[in-house]
Amino acid sequence: MTDLRYDGNRVSSTNQAVMLDFGGYAKGYALDRAAGILRGARVEAALINIGGNILAIGQPGAHPWKVGIQNPRGAGTVAVVDLHDNEAIGTSGDYERYFMQDGKRRPHIIDPRTGETTDLVASVTIITSGGPDAGTRSDGHSKPLFVAGPRHWEAMAARLGLGQVMLIDAGRNVYMTPAMRHRISQ
Repeated sequence: MTDLRYDGNRVSSTNQAVMLDFGGYAKGYALDRAAGILRGARVEAALINIGGNILAIGQPGAHPWKVGIQNPRGAGTVAVVDLHDNEAIGTSGDYERYFMQDGKRRPHIIDPRTGETTDLVASVTIITSGGPDAGTRSDGHSKPLFVAGPRHWEAMAARLGLGQVMLIDAGRNVYMTPAMRHRISQ
């Protein structure tokens, strides 16, 4: 972080090894943009999936969309939730992008307080709704909960105004808000 140089809204570095990755928000932003285009074309029902982050437009007939939450430590899903119009679901986990170092899993999510990865959480899934940025919020807000970990995720969820959260820790313990528990249909 000390290699970064700031000039207004421009960030640069003289260190060629420094790279910035905005993937923590890009998929969510792409969801919102795609939803805007589809709604502008008068599409009444669609499920937009960009890299596992999903946003619903309308519903397929009389029932809401059904979306699975991936098991971070095995095949299949750990739960299925209903997704309604203008709701987005986003998951951050340590199981897609990571490397092993000294027998320890190192995910791509870094704690900005320490500059280190965390090995306490396997995945965090949140559902957001309403407004033109439900996708961006579903993607971006899962990262602070991942970093907060099993001890502090509830306080961070409250701070961010998130009512529908599922956290699975590295020991495979599952934590949920009451609202998320009511969403599970499996």
